[in-house]
Amino acid sequence: MNIQFTGFLGTAPKYDDEQVPDGYAVLSHNTKSERGILEPWSLPSSLGATGRADTQSMFKYNNEWFSWAEPTYAVRAPLKNDAYDYVVIAGHGKDPQVAYNLNAESGAGPYPSVAYPLNIPKPPDFVSIETAVADYWHQEPTPQYDGSEKVEPIDGQSAATEDLNGDGIIGIMPYIEPEDVEYDVTEVAYAYCYVDAWGRLSQLSNPTDLVEIKEYRYTNTTAVTLTFPELAEGVMATDPLRNTDGKIRIFRTNTAASGTGEYQFVAEIGINEKTYVDTTYSGDLLDSPLNEDWTGAPDTNTELYPSGSMKKVAIMGADILVGHNKRLLCFAEPEAFYAWPVKYYKVFQEDIVTIQPAGANLVVLTTGVPYVVQGVHPDSMDTTRLSDPVPCSSEHGVTEVAGAVYFTSDTGLHRIDDYSISNVSEGFLSNKQWRDLDPSTLKLSNYDNKVFVHSPATRKTLVFDALDRNAGVRTLDLNASCFVQLESTNDLAYVDVDTQELMQFDSSDDAWLQANWQSKTYLFNDPVAFNIAKVRANRYPVSVTVAYDHALTGEEKTYTKLVDSPMFFYLPFNARAHRWRVKVDSISQAAPLEVRDVQLAQSPEEFI
Repeated sequence: MNIQFTGFLGTAPKYDDEQVPDGYAVLSHNTKSERGILEPWSLPSSLGATGRADTQSMFKYNNEWFSWAEPTYAVRAPLKNDAYDYVVIAGHGKDPQVAYNLNAESGAGPYPSVAYPLNIPKPPDFVSIETAVADYWHQEPTPQYDGSEKVEPIDGQSAATEDLNGDGIIGIMPYIEPEDVEYDVTEVAYAYCYVDAWGRLSQLSNPTDLVEIKEYRYTNTTAVTLTFPELAEGVMATDPLRNTDGKIRIFRTNTAASGTGEYQFVAEIGINEKTYVDTTYSGDLLDSPLNEDWTGAPDTNTELYPSGSMKKVAIMGADILVGHNKRLLCFAEPEAFYAWPVKYYKVFQEDIVTIQPAGANLVVLTTGVPYVVQGVHPDSMDTTRLSDPVPCSSEHGVTEVAGAVYFTSDTGLHRIDDYSISNVSEGFLSNKQWRDLDPSTLKLSNYDNKVFVHSPATRKTLVFDALDRNAGVRTLDLNASCFVQLESTNDLAYVDVDTQELMQFDSSDDAWLQANWQSKTYLFNDPVAFNIAKVRANRYPVSVTVAYDHALTGEEKTYTKLVDSPMFFYLPFNARAHRWRVKVDSISQAAPLEVRDVQLAQSPEEFI
């Protein structure tokens, strides 16, 4: 009779030592799972200090790490040919921000050194709007003579054929003043927006009251004087780093070919100018504004956003910027990371806990039911409510691995694959064992197709294999205040709770974590005596402990052997027992533990 320990699966703590299914362990600490051998993770390496004593969030920028003392999310703005490496930043209870490469990494840190408001303030209302007859719209003061003969202009022809006042308009009233019915009379409204020093467009101001303009043929005979208010607080009027200045862009309503009214471009003036006189002919107005319905992202203005500011920002698919607050899911205008039109909003019945991109889709996790959002443009997003009512327990308890989303609830670790939900942890952990981890505080991340579940309450990190649902649960020496994925390599970094040092997981080339593995207890109906053992490994020595419970007293008897070759060795046991188990431990962090199998037998012929 023999026992062969191979595969080295993880644990299933919901079962006691004897009930654990064959192949599973009662201890699997700091061990990997994918190769079917017993091997440890490499030691983490330091990436330097975080710059804070209480770091809760990190983001790797170009050369430096951004860090925050509160839960914060940051993503690169999905812009084509972005020379300034804009990063959009969001966190609960604060206004969304943006940083860029000209000063975000300046100074000694913590970084970003400088961050700006993401939103461009809405322009205040015009101070006043006044109309008058345009300066150029008047009759000639004296008739013209050719020698002694008075020359009458042809009916309807202007008495002047040159630009008399240098304004580029030949618009002097005809010699015979037109009758009222000959004028085109239109009621128009004006609006304006800011173009800040970065070229970002604000939303349009409120429209003015309607004013009447009169046009004759191709000339606007009315001068409309617009008076602007003081610049709204928070507008970036100038950027000395780029030597750029903001502008005011003016629009006026016009009648489109369809017969509907729409704004069209009138002029662009300096952002600090206070007045502008408009005499533009309607036919000379230019394009309609892109930003007519643009607004900023949800911020701390509770009158506008009673559900609070944007808590998290993410990238859906390749280039769709998405965020959420308590009830709203919002999307940025493509190629305009600062504009979040109301028409793109999705309102949810339940409170949104967090969001997670999954390929081209977005999973929205709420206090009630998960949703899957799908679409290729913000104005065509479809929302599907999943059938299983599984609330998300933690805003940090979500990650994505191989296209599937993993999230924490009060009942376990759940997986959403396409539109189906499954409980990943229920086969290994009891409800009580899961609740003891405090699901409301759990933090999830991933690395090498593994899901890392960190419990701050117990200072434990559990590891689930996303590609092998039967691999069991493993524990890990990793106590993190926050996780962060490295964009370029998808490596895992974290901030150590005790040292506040930023570490890169599994990155050392010459040192490994201390691995420990213990098998289930094998129970035999009749007492068995195992006399010899054998260990096959890639390298030696290997520390192996064989143990049994005395058949009469129940006392545990153990023998630990430092195995230095693949040859079998004798066990100094002279008793039979019903319960046997094996434990394997690393003996040095300077050499990796790589064990293929461990066998117990009664004679050498029984070895495989």
